[in-house]
Amino acid sequence: MAKRTTDSGGRVLFLVHRRELCEQIERTFTDWGADMELCTVGMVQTVCRRLGKIQPPRLIITDENHHCLANSYRKIYAAFPDAFGVGVTATPVRLNGGGLGEINDRLIIGPSVRELIFRNCLADFDYYAPLVTDLSGLKRKSTGDFDQVQAAELLMQKAIYGDVLRHYRKLADGVKAICYCSTVRHSEEMAARFREAGIPAAHIDGNTPKDRRAEIIRDFLDNRLQIH
Repeated sequence: MAKRTTDSGGRVLFLVHRRELCEQIERTFTDWGADMELCTVGMVQTVCRRLGKIQPPRLIITDENHHCLANSYRKIYAAFPDAFGVGVTATPVRLNGGGLGEINDRLIIGPSVRELIFRNCLADFDYYAPLVTDLSGLKRKSTGDFDQVQAAELLMQKAIYGDVLRHYRKLADGVKAICYCSTVRHSEEMAARFREAGIPAAHIDGNTPKDRRAEIIRDFLDNRLQIH
């Protein structure tokens, strides 16, 4: 869609919510032959600040489209009312269970995970889960999601850390892994616990300096880090 738009002289605006995705999307667009002189790939927050400097696009593509109802996204859509919009997401529903119909006219269902694995587009996987933890005392936000700070406090109990390390050694010892955490502090503590156990690990969050972020990712890819 981006290539066809630029082939006819139209401009494309691709919205992402993480800076790491910008370079990846730009490479993909280039590989597909889209004219990058007519494409803008940017973080939503950055695009919002620069709306007056962006030439009107014919097509807006929104990554992680379940965020599209947020004010920042709406501000961008309102600035370019004549643009066509396409959103992509693996979770086409809001955290509170509501739909996305205020922004999107039509839902198109793509292939399932199992179908993509069959096509060799995704790696197959084994799925393991811990025993159910008592979550009855955790508060929920208006969206229905658990309070992140409370969840992190629960997950930072020593028993949970020990459980993660024990099961990593049992199920994936020596294999590189990415560990997702509830909060920045939880992530920092988790990386420290892996290092204390003799497993090279590093923490990254949204405020990690760009050069340091690139260094950590490079070390992970080059096997100098085992946990990221």
